[in-house]
Amino acid sequence: MITSLLGHLVLWGAAAFQAPPGSAPADDFARIDQWVQNWQPTETDRKFEQIGWAKDIPTAIRLAKQSGRPVFVFTHKGQVNLGRQ
Repeated sequence: MITSLLGHLVLWGAAAFQAPPGSAPADDFARIDQWVQNWQPTETDRKFEQIGWAKDIPTAIRLAKQSGRPVFVFTHKGQVNLGRQ
């Protein structure tokens, strides 16, 4: 099912890049550049990057003391990318 979905996405993406008949290559490049620009993440999408990740707990504690921010510890059992288990 995932392979089928990916296949459809590739076909839809290829259809989006098809140039109108008689268009110049420069038009194609400008259209592709605009398409890429429109797909860039917004500032809201990039909020995740503002999290101060630390490799281990001692580093997190040291950084928390320096910045005056709390430490949030995330732990899991199993595989996070599979959802509930």
